[in-house]
Amino acid sequence: MKGQTEVVTFVLLGGVVVSLVGAAYMWGAPLTEKRSSLAEAESIKAFFYALNSKIKQIAQTCTGSCTETIELSQKGVYSAFNDAQFYLDQAEWFEFNNSVVLNTSAARNIYALDRWIGLNTGNVGYSANFGEQEGVLKVRMSKNPAGNYEAVYQLWYREVDTPNRGFRIDLEVGPVQSATSGKISITFDGRYVVAGGAANGKDLEISMVKINFI
Repeated sequence: MKGQTEVVTFVLLGGVVVSLVGAAYMWGAPLTEKRSSLAEAESIKAFFYALNSKIKQIAQTCTGSCTETIELSQKGVYSAFNDAQFYLDQAEWFEFNNSVVLNTSAARNIYALDRWIGLNTGNVGYSANFGEQEGVLKVRMSKNPAGNYEAVYQLWYREVDTPNRGFRIDLEVGPVQSATSGKISITFDGRYVVAGGAANGKDLEISMVKINFI
């Protein structure tokens, strides 16, 4: 009887341990995935902050031939869109005009789904006052029919105005418009002024920056 009791006790204890391990995995796995997704999101933001900094520096300070490169270290598909990019050859503006975009996946949603969220500013209007972000970093997360999470990060350049003048960076796309690895090349391509072209009716200074994947 004593031997049987020990066997039954061992079996019961084993069942409890298995149940506890299962419960820990059930609750711990989503938390681990969430932390992993948060770490990936922070890494992606750091990449776009660095990209934005290089684009603005070239646009604002270059007076000749200037080129910078950044490694594409984050997983996903990178794309660049001209300022005058049209959608399906129709006369309507594409939402990714004048932007560098990353399409990627995530294990868990860390942002509200199905809406654009500003990551470096709360003001994501078409134009803004000088001193606000010229390069607006946004993200939109969604859940596909298979139940997986997808994220679109967009670094978009808009006009910023002083009382006397407007400024905008216009992106131009190089021969390679999309990539999953390699480097992104940023090249200054000139500067010009459009008389009365700013949103406030003043002159608009445009700096052209070419984006290419190499």
